[in-house]
Amino acid sequence: MSFADPTMDPKNPLSLQLSDVQQAYWLLRECPPEAQILIASAAERIMSSVSVRPDLVTPRLMKGILIIFMYPILKEKPWQSSLVANLCQIVWRCSSACQRVFKYYLVTARPSLGNGVASLEETMAWLVWLVHRFINTRVEIIEGYVTRAGLSCSTSNLDESVISALQCLYFFYHVNQEAKLIKYTEFYNESLNGFIDFMDDFKRFRERTFSLCNFPFVLTVATKANILKLESSVLMREKLQFAFFRALFVGVNPPYLLLTIRRDFIIEDALVQLQDKSHEDLKKQLKVKFVNEEGIDEGGVQKEFFQLAMRELIDPKYGMFKTNEESRLCWFAQNPLDDQLSLDEYNMVGRLIGLAIYNGIILDIHFPLALYKKLAMAADAQGDLRKLDELWELDDLWEIDPTLARGLSQLESFEGDVLEAYDRTFQVEFESFGQTFQHDLVSDGANILLTNANRKEFVKEYLKFYFTSSIAKQFNAFSEGFHLVTLGSAIQLFRPEEVEQLICGSPDLDFNALEQITQYEGGFHSKSRIIRWFWETVHAYEEKDKKRLLFFTTGSDRVPIGGLGQLSFTISKNGPDSMRLPTSHTCYNTLMLCAYSSKERLQERLMTAIGNAEGFGLM
Repeated sequence: MSFADPTMDPKNPLSLQLSDVQQAYWLLRECPPEAQILIASAAERIMSSVSVRPDLVTPRLMKGILIIFMYPILKEKPWQSSLVANLCQIVWRCSSACQRVFKYYLVTARPSLGNGVASLEETMAWLVWLVHRFINTRVEIIEGYVTRAGLSCSTSNLDESVISALQCLYFFYHVNQEAKLIKYTEFYNESLNGFIDFMDDFKRFRERTFSLCNFPFVLTVATKANILKLESSVLMREKLQFAFFRALFVGVNPPYLLLTIRRDFIIEDALVQLQDKSHEDLKKQLKVKFVNEEGIDEGGVQKEFFQLAMRELIDPKYGMFKTNEESRLCWFAQNPLDDQLSLDEYNMVGRLIGLAIYNGIILDIHFPLALYKKLAMAADAQGDLRKLDELWELDDLWEIDPTLARGLSQLESFEGDVLEAYDRTFQVEFESFGQTFQHDLVSDGANILLTNANRKEFVKEYLKFYFTSSIAKQFNAFSEGFHLVTLGSAIQLFRPEEVEQLICGSPDLDFNALEQITQYEGGFHSKSRIIRWFWETVHAYEEKDKKRLLFFTTGSDRVPIGGLGQLSFTISKNGPDSMRLPTSHTCYNTLMLCAYSSKERLQERLMTAIGNAEGFGLM
């Protein structure tokens, strides 16, 4: 059987037909077990020799490496500790030329579907699963040793074979980033997430020594959120201690970032008090005080402040963002005029979102993934936002503006004469605050006619205009404010999709999970009659009422990363039966319930309370 790819020149030494490899292994299943073990043993001896001599690895040899990687017997544990380890070592340590060849096989070789032959997606999934399984086996052994020795589970305990496997996964991850064969979540490794000591690992990362944070693709978004939370707590404590000692020897230095806000002037007050704050000031713990209100901010007041401020700033009538009626997502309003006040407000939106992340507040905002891609690129010291211009696709636009994306897609596939049917140039018009503006997508665009020959260029340039040039000043101000708070923090570990989850929370309203983790105080317990009535009532709620209950009890209607099962939630007894409404301590996610005498009274009192949840008194 030949493994040559028929789409390539058969004489090309890099030619490989994956379907033939898989069919060969399929036939081997009919052989006696001894024959399969003999083949695996021979492969192990060869790979063991090659793994310690990376100079022996040539591009031609990479064909054999992938063929062995595809051997189904590798899923059996006896071959995990040796053969997979050697294969990972080779992929990691081989030359860039060899890695390019290996990448070619993973994204270009054409397996013929059918007869049990895997697709390219299944091939990548197999390779990633194989390396994960090897890592899981090694971590289990290392954890046993660490436990018996009475040591802590530090990243420094991971051995060379795990490091090689991580480096191999790193290669697969970047190939997958380009080819988009499997979901990025397939690279999460639960064993490593359970093994990691968050602060120790992030400290090692900051000191530029070996750390799992160097391989953030294996860390779940919940693990990254925990790292960010711990980092924020440590920094806030340091700022508090510094302010204390400074007060003793130099003079009073405010220990907190204190915002004093009038409810009727939320944006104006926040803008004045935030615009001159330094990076160091913004790293202090946030405290919010509403004028003429007695609420003490232990977390709940700031939650409400963020909700009110972001609701006003994002509102289309404010003119900073536009909400697409079809997608319900917000995007920057196109404004070609120089308006410094408007740019200051965009900067403040960025700071507020950064402060929300830093202070662990989840926001009810609805931006597309494109925004988080731009923020991630802007945060990269080596990043160049112009590179994104070459990467924008219609899929990005479909998420924000389906109607516009549909129109551009129809232009690309139009079978008639584009010049005659569309009768337009490379100049576009847009409206801003009642005025109409023109913009040339390319130099002298007003005089370049749209034709069949240049329509793909038109779409490409329109995407650049939509995502970059038309909102450049607005985004730059927004990004500057955001990164003034977050730059240099654990936020750099997150993918754009994960930043979105970090800011907006999870969409999963699993109240069964919330019931499982709820704690009870004041005489209530899970079997109490009032508690049974409460959960029966809540489980019957529609989604909007569940969100209102969340807002009432926690100060936010958003679900934390990891779901409601990750929330700290308490129901406490607030006296005997009465007509008093339920109350809450949003700072501590605590719901206060009277021991109502009937389920009907509980339902009526609770619905009244959650329907009037905005505003803080003494709670």
